[in-house]
Amino acid sequence: MLCVVLGSGGHTAEMMRLLQGVDFGRYTRRLYIVGDSDVLSLDQIGVLEGDRNIQNEEYYVGRVPRSRKVGQSWKSTPASFARCLLSVAGLLYNHRPDAILCNGPANCVAVGIVAMVLRIVRFKRIPVIYVESFARVHSLSLSGKILYLLADRFVVQWPGLVRKYPRAEYIPHLV
Repeated sequence: MLCVVLGSGGHTAEMMRLLQGVDFGRYTRRLYIVGDSDVLSLDQIGVLEGDRNIQNEEYYVGRVPRSRKVGQSWKSTPASFARCLLSVAGLLYNHRPDAILCNGPANCVAVGIVAMVLRIVRFKRIPVIYVESFARVHSLSLSGKILYLLADRFVVQWPGLVRKYPRAEYIPHLV
């Protein structure tokens, strides 16, 4: 099972383009993790899965509280992040994905942390693949800075970022 973390707006648009290159024959089961208020991503999942229309495949959409809303006070962020962590933990425990693919929404930080905890307690090793946004030319996003430490594979789309972050893999024009 492939777990895909979607954010709203640009993150979802980039992820949908990224998913066009994924071998869905290998991942016939998919878990999409979406923020509970993210209607755009739900629509995009419906389009993607509807276009595929392949038998013997299944997908599940897990809705989680947003770890941080745009403009949210930093004082209230720990409580909302904790709610997101608990929700993500339930999804990853119940669905046990084989890999996680994410690209920058704040919720992917919670997913990366839960995957790391599951690995530490030897429940399951779930590789995390993080693809930094195409828009990040000179520096990483906050999510990227955190996931750089947690992800099994960390992909950037601009060569200058590899010089700053040597563990990153440069793969141009993914999206």
